[in-house]
Parts: sequence; structure tokens; C-alpha cells
Amino acid sequence: MARRDLIGIGGSAGGLPALLNLLDSFEPEEPASLFVVLHRRNEAGHLLDILRRRSPIEVIEPEDGCPIRHGCLHLAPPDTHMLVGDGHVHLRGGPKENNFRPAIDPLFRSLAVFGQSRTTAVILSGYLDDGAAGCRAVLSTGGRVIVQDPNDATSPGMPRAAISAAGEPELIEKAGAIGQALSSLVAQEAGPGQEASDAIKLEIMIAGLEKASMSSEDRLGELSPYNCPDCNGVLWRIEDGPLSRFRCHTGHGYTQASLAERQDELLEQSMYDTLRSLREKARMMRDLAAKDDINRQTYLRRAADSDSDAANIERMILQRTARAS
Repeated sequence: MARRDLIGIGGSAGGLPALLNLLDSFEPEEPASLFVVLHRRNEAGHLLDILRRRSPIEVIEPEDGCPIRHGCLHLAPPDTHMLVGDGHVHLRGGPKENNFRPAIDPLFRSLAVFGQSRTTAVILSGYLDDGAAGCRAVLSTGGRVIVQDPNDATSPGMPRAAISAAGEPELIEKAGAIGQALSSLVAQEAGPGQEASDAIKLEIMIAGLEKASMSSEDRLGELSPYNCPDCNGVLWRIEDGPLSRFRCHTGHGYTQASLAERQDELLEQSMYDTLRSLREKARMMRDLAAKDDINRQTYLRRAADSDSDAANIERMILQRTARAS
């Protein structure tokens, strides 16, 4: 009997405390394989040690191609997408999704393809909506979705997005209660599964830098008027139920919310670069004025213009900061 023995867990801001609460109450009635993606910085190597101290089952950072281990928590390494294959774990340095690598959506899609009804996708606290599209993929192949109660989450954005995308998750509960529920769910019969769509399979290959080309994305959606903020390529728009998503020809993937977030980041960076350039320009004009009596007034005028433009840019930056606080 196939059991619900494959559990994918994703979290971001506030996700680690939620995961620890889940693990504290996780006492599996049958062996299960857990796959965890937490958005984290490359230097957060202590995460593995934290989980090993708190997890009731073995915790590893898998190597590429290693067999899936029952009774084990597989933690996605930093800066690497973790995908599940046919009995194996695959690590890929493919393009970021939703501004992250590892991202939750690629893991969940791979579990949808290879786990089908054996899969339970769990979304914990986090900002924006990584994992929402992956939840839809899991549901489409017979898997189930469990979501941390937004009222229990430090950052309720990801749980709310998952609830919206899934329609009606199997369970919406506090993190500790999710651990208790999973303890018995892993012993349940999986039920009938369904083969994943070609679109889901294609997006897994794109995440692994396989078949990432303009013709690939053309099969997923329609050309949009937007450019990829990371490589400046054209973006294809993918309508996925309540979600609008985007992919470029090199494979970068965004939900509409993560695309807007990335655009804001680059706009702010551009404004600071412009501010620095204007201040450098004003300084250069004054240096030239000090050495050129004939053109001094022209250089000083240009320095004053640069100072004025810099003051306008600085004002815009301060206004954006005030609105965001």
C-alpha cells in the first residue's frame, strides 16, 4: 500500500521557528521522507545543526543524486534548488524563482510529478507567495496541501497565498498542530494519483537548466510587456488559476508579487547609483572650475545643476522609504 510518506515543507520569514514547532510535535507513526526549503542566506550553515538538535528524525543536506531516505529530513543546501526525482534527490543551480534559490515551487512541482498522491505540501510562515504555484501542482496530481494558520505565522503572506491558490487546503492550523497531524497522516493510504501535466514537467526541467529556451516558455504562456529584472530578457505570462506568473527565456521565474518586489529593489538600486553619479559629477565640475578660469562659471553652473538633481533624487528616495515604513 502506497502511503502519504513524502512531505514537502516550505518557509521563509518566520519559517524556522514554525518548522521547529512542527518538529517538536512530529512523532511519525510510519517512516516518512521530509524535504525542507527555507529561504536563507548562504552563510546560514548553522541551520543544519539547529534542525539536528530539534528533529525527531535524521537530518541531512543531501548531495546531488543521493537516494531518498525514509525516516529522514532532507534540507535544501544554500543557493541550490532541491528537486525530487524517481527515488533520488537532485540539486540544481538553475535560475532563481520568486527571487530565491532554493525556492519552494521547484521542490513542490517535482514532488507533484514523482510523488503524486503520496505527497503532502506544507506551507509555513513567509513573505510574498513562493510555494503557492507549487501547491497547485501538488493538488493537480492527487497530493494534499497543509498551511500554517496565517494568524499563527510571523509573516502571513505565504500562508495566505497558499490558501488562495489551493482553494481549500486539507488543514489550516498552528505549526505545532501541523506536526501532530502529519504524525498520523504519514500512515494513511495515498489513494489514486494522476500524472502531472506537460507544463509542470517543463517547469521542473527549466529549474534544472534543461530545455530552457524561448520555445519552451512559449508553450507555457503568452508574451508580456515586461522584461526580466535579472537578465533583461522578455517575460512570458503564465495564468495559473488565481496566480499570474512570469518566466524569461533563461528560466528566471516570478509570481506577480515577486516580480513587483524585484522591480522595486532594482529601482531603488538605480536611484542610489544615480545619486552617487550626480554627486561625483558635481565634485568633478568644481575641480575643473578651480583649474580653468575661462570656463569656471560654466563648470560651476553644471555643478549646481548636478547638486539640484541629486537633491531631487534624494528626496524621492526618502519619500519611498517613508511610504515603506
